[in-house]
Amino acid sequence: MFSIKNLNSCEWIALASSLAISIGKNVTADEAGILSNFFSALGDNLGILSSKGTSNDASSNKEKPSF
Repeated sequence: MFSIKNLNSCEWIALASSLAISIGKNVTADEAGILSNFFSALGDNLGILSSKGTSNDASSNKEKPSF
């Protein structure tokens, strides 16, 4: 069974490259720039949340932030 947790670094690179190429074929340069900024912001925010221990891990007993 496929699990995203089991991908190695090369597979992550291949996945990201494949998605970028696929998306890039169907958007304008301006749209690609907007998507690039959006995904960068998304990644930054996920990194902040994970560093604060707010993951959705069942073993975590920490309280989730209320937004």
